[in-house]
This record gives sequence, structure tokens and C-alpha cells, in this order.
Amino acid sequence: MKIVRTAEHLARATGEPVCVVTDDRDAFWRFTPGGRERVAYPPRVRAAEEWPGIPAAGRFAERVCARLGYPRDELFLYRPLLDPAWWGRALSVGLTEGIDVFQAEFPGYAAAGLTAALSLAALGRPRPRVSLVQHNVEWERLRDFGHDVRWVARVEAALCRAVDDVIAVSAADRARLVAGGVDAGAVSIIPHGVDLAAFRGARGDGIRARYGIAEGVPLLLFHGTLHYWPNTEAVRTLAEALLPRLLVGQPGLRVLVVGQGPPTYYAHPAIVFTGAVDDLAAHIAAADLCVCPVDAGGGTRMKLLEYLAAGKPVVTTTKGAEGIPFTPGEHMAVADGASDFAAEVLRLLADRPAAARLGAAGARFAARYDWSAVTDRYTALYRGEARGEDHTPLLREASAPIDAHLPPHAPSKPRTLLLLVNRGCNLRCTFCDLWEGHVHMPVERAIALLDDAVAIGTEVLVLTGGEPFLHPGLFEIVRAARARGLTVNITTNGTRIDARWDELVHAGVSSLSFSLDGLAETHERLRGQKGCFRKTLAGLERVAGLGTIATSVYFTVTRENVHEIEAVWELARARGAGFDFWPVNDAPGLALRPGPEAEALRAAVRRIGAEDPAIAARAGWFERGLAYHAEGSAGVSRCLGLIDQYGVTYEGDLLPCCVWGAPGVKVGNVFETPLRTLWGSPEVQRARERLFHDGCTAGCFNHSLYEFERSTGLSSRLDASGPAPLGPATAAPTG
Repeated sequence: MKIVRTAEHLARATGEPVCVVTDDRDAFWRFTPGGRERVAYPPRVRAAEEWPGIPAAGRFAERVCARLGYPRDELFLYRPLLDPAWWGRALSVGLTEGIDVFQAEFPGYAAAGLTAALSLAALGRPRPRVSLVQHNVEWERLRDFGHDVRWVARVEAALCRAVDDVIAVSAADRARLVAGGVDAGAVSIIPHGVDLAAFRGARGDGIRARYGIAEGVPLLLFHGTLHYWPNTEAVRTLAEALLPRLLVGQPGLRVLVVGQGPPTYYAHPAIVFTGAVDDLAAHIAAADLCVCPVDAGGGTRMKLLEYLAAGKPVVTTTKGAEGIPFTPGEHMAVADGASDFAAEVLRLLADRPAAARLGAAGARFAARYDWSAVTDRYTALYRGEARGEDHTPLLREASAPIDAHLPPHAPSKPRTLLLLVNRGCNLRCTFCDLWEGHVHMPVERAIALLDDAVAIGTEVLVLTGGEPFLHPGLFEIVRAARARGLTVNITTNGTRIDARWDELVHAGVSSLSFSLDGLAETHERLRGQKGCFRKTLAGLERVAGLGTIATSVYFTVTRENVHEIEAVWELARARGAGFDFWPVNDAPGLALRPGPEAEALRAAVRRIGAEDPAIAARAGWFERGLAYHAEGSAGVSRCLGLIDQYGVTYEGDLLPCCVWGAPGVKVGNVFETPLRTLWGSPEVQRARERLFHDGCTAGCFNHSLYEFERSTGLSSRLDASGPAPLGPATAAPTG
């Protein structure tokens, strides 16, 4: 994780490729600001690795490393000391990629970097710089494991003296290196980091159910590479020393132990070994408290930074927290010995406000350690800044989380960009005017926006319009989004599926949402075109039959179609599509009236809610929707716009949501100021805070309000007479 994150952020910070050489004999990885790709070695290099003497030399290298005292199950880490195949791969990348710095992430790899750098100099090329990142002090770690480290310490110290820079991750490790004979002036301290966006925005939905753990049961979490001896010992401590004490105070307590190589011989009824998981952040989010009962090893426990970034209260040993300059009791609870450790865990489980305060303080502390800030210090070091110094105090001051003004809450959804890619539509809906004219966001601007969207932690892209399928570059945008790891949804009227079928099938669209507002006669009256119902239904059926793109039906409830909600739900269900509905916004002539129309909506909520818990959970929200229609105003509302979601128009205007035409909601323009700059700007932060404290009168009534209430536990509606505007009083196109 450290290697990959460093490569990603160095590439973004410098705009230059960062190449990662591994045990893979066929190819290396090239990271660029736009992503990563696997690059094959030249055929001659690949063939040379198969010469009889090269594999034999690699096996000989392992035998020598074993004689030096390295543990046999870790020889792959030390083999590059003497393996000519490793040297050749590093030299090949140095030649083909024009490498400026060889950064070794373990002592053994420093030999490959040094050999390649000296070879390039002998060939008349500029000699690259060579640095060695000491994730911990290996001879100290191996000594803790009971190994004879006399030769290990000599080899490691010699490598540290041979490279241009040594990078330790903590002051304690730097002191150990200097005591081992390494020049203090060559050892800089750059700490490990954490992917703040991934852990801040994670949700634990479904994790408890996955492992059969009931809601309300106290849940602890510990994770790591579990066959790594310090972590194995931590699991033993959990099973044999801590749980007997914890279960006295919390009989139902459970512990998730996450990671590869679980030591199942320490099985306990209260421990769930998950194995390796793809959604670590979600597992952490599901826990009430995270623990680190580690009593051996060196370096920095990256797991602690991940727990802190997620805002979880943490109990750790002194050894477990080594290398992290936090304040005990303020950012994490520290306890040594089984009795004290268990007592601290039980105290925090019982005192939820204290646990919440500890988690919030930890999250503020972790904000300094985002990988982007950490990798800035690598580039600074390579520019010659602060060599031999501690870079930790030089980490740029992290801005407060964008949602710091909110009460404790869980994200309402993955961060979502609602992108209005065009204006113009082939239908003429009575409750929309975005069909007028034809204006498309330029593809190159959309793709540049996607890079910034990913940089601010966006995970979901919703493409809307107008009718997105009229945009000539729609699927070029989709492919670019998928290449950047975004999930892509398109909201469509569904009438142009056939016209762009081949593009749709191959672009990588995650889901399609079809607008269907009644049975044939009603839908076509509301949508303003004869025959459009048949086309939409045919498009839905064709996509659903494909089986690779999720489908759903969106139903806008009006007085003209409210009696057909259940019929359209049945129609969608029969085709394997999801179904969602909500009261029409800002259309007084179509608003539901008290009496039969309101009762028809309530009946649909009851009927569909009986089979769909998500609809049942919104029953109160639908009632407020009826009040909105009866009163003719949504009042002053607030949502998580500019936090969990944001909108961008085809003209580049940044909005909190998709209420495209409301005056005063624009907070900037991404064509004039890049999104990643706007997102963290004081102006946008003030807009977020005004949206919460003063509310908004844009007039919407949609899922954003319900999501706000579910996330914060507060009402989305304020009683104030009116809010301060969210941004400059800049008019936007009405829609």
C-alpha cells in the first residue's frame, strides 16, 4: 500500500512517470497522473532473465542470504542483494524511462538501485540518485524475532552508507540507524501516510450482516498482514489475554480480525477472521472501536493512521503507536498490559461521547498525513531541501475536513458528481425546460474535470442532461471515467438506446436509469411525444436482457400519474429493474392535492414499501413531500451538497446539487478555476457552512434532503425565513 500510494502521488505531484519494478519478470508498472499501466520489458531483457546462469545466480543469492542470517520465509525480500535478474530489470527501466531517482523500499532493493545507477554512469548517462526507504530497521526487527543479526546489521548499515539518501519513517528508527553506524546527516525522516479520502468517506453498510454480527453488538477491529510475527502475537494477545477480560464487561462483544494469513490456531468464539478483503475501509467504518495490541516490531503502524483517518476511537499499546507523534489520550488511548488495555476498551465502549471525541480528534490529527502531503516531502528532499532533517513538522498544514462544521455523521453515499453534460432533448417534458437548444460540454473539458473529480475523492459519476445520449462524445467521457476508477450511471429517457447500442455495450457503463412517468398514454402526455413509451420500454428491456448493465426506473410523481405508480413498479420489477419515485419539484400545476391524490401516494408507499425496505424507510419523507406540494414551497432546506455530492453544468458552473436553474446556488466555475482548487477554497467552504446553518431556498424536494437526515439525524428543513445565498447572485439557466 505504501509503495503504490507513494507512486501515485509522486506522479500527480511531479507530472512525471513513476515506475515500479517488482518480482514480475515480464513487466513493470508505470504510474502517471492519469492512472497506471503494465509495461513489458524489451524482449532482450526478458530473454536474458532465462539464461541458465541468471536463475542459478538467483538461487545462489537466496542461499547466501540464508547464511547471512535472513529468515528463509523472507528471502524474496533480500534476494535482490545478489540477484543479477533484479539488477537487469532496474537497469532496463533506468535506460528506457530516463530514471532520475532509484527509490528502494527495502534494504535488499537498494543493491539493485545502486547497481543500475552505477551502470548507467558507466554507460555515459547521468548517474541517478539512489535512496533507501527504511520501513523499519530490519536488523532490530529480526533481533526481536530471535534471529542472529550480526551479518544482517553489517549488510544493512553498509547499504545505508552507500546510497545517497536514507529515509526513516520515525525519529526512533533514525536513532537506531545512527546508533548502527549510519551518518546522521544522510538520514531524513518522512513518515508514512494514509489515503484520507478512502477512509473518511467509507461506510460500513452490510459488513455486520456479512459476518452474522447483529446491530448494537460492540464490534472491535484489528487488521494487518497476520502471518507477520508482531501481528500474529497481537492476535494471540487478543484471544488469550484481552477477550477473557472484555467479555466480562461486554458479553456479546465481537472482534473482526482482517488480513491475509490469519492465525486460526488462535480461534475464539468472539473473533471473526475475515481473511484478506477488498473493502478494508468499509470494515473499519463498521467497527465501534479499533485496537492495536502490538508489542514488537518497528517502523510506523499504518493501520493506526487508517483508523484515525476513519474517525474511529483507537486503543493501542505504546509499542504499537511508536513512530507516530500523537498526544496520548487526545488522539488515541494508550494502555499497556492486558488489564489496563481491556479496561480502556470497556471505558470507551461505555462512554460513547468520549469515544466520539477521541475519534474526531484522531481524524483531525490524521489529516496532516494524507499521501499527497507526505509525497511532497519526497520531492522536496530530491530537490535538496531538509536533507538529514525530520520532515514531519514540514508536512503542509491539512485543511479541516470539509464536513467539520457538521455534527458527527456517516457519509450519506460515496462522493458523487452530477454532471449535466448537455442541454437539449428529443422529448418535451411539461416539467422541464432543458430540452430547449442544443449545447454540449466539450469532451476535453469533461475529461480534465474527471481528473480533478478523482483527486477530491469522487467515486460515482452520474451523467444527465438534457438527454445525455444526444451528446456526441458521451461514451468517450464514460470510457475516460471508467479508466479513472469511477462508477458511471447515465440518466436517460431511453429512446435512443438502439441508435447507440454498440457504443453503450463497450463503454463500461455501470448502470442506466430510465425515466418512465406512467403507462403509455400518461407517460407520452407528460413527455410530449407520441410513441416514446414504446421506445423507452424497448430500450429498458434490451439493456436488462444484456445482463451486464444494472437498470432502474425513475418515476416523477405528479397529479396526472400518481395512480399509476404501482403499475409502473410492477412493470419495472417484471424486467429485473430497480424502481424509485419522488414528488415532482417546482411544478405547481402538477402538484399532488390533498384527498385522493395524496392517498394514492400513501398507498403506493405502503404497497411498495412492504417489499422494498428503502421505500418503507422514507415513508415520513414522502409525507413531507405531500406537505411541500400542499404548501407550494419546500421552505428552507439543507443537504450534504458540496460534501457527499456536487453538480457541474455543461458551462462549468459548480453547484451543490442538480437543481440546475435555481438562482444564487452557483459557487464557482470549474472551467475558470480547477475543481480541485475550488473544492478546498474558503469560498466553497463558506457555502457549505451557509447551506447547513442558513439553509437554501432553491425549492427542491429530493433524495438529498432524506440523505441529510439519515446521515446527521437532523431535520433537513429549517424554520428560518430565508437563507444567505450559497454563492454570488449569479443567474443560471432555468431548468
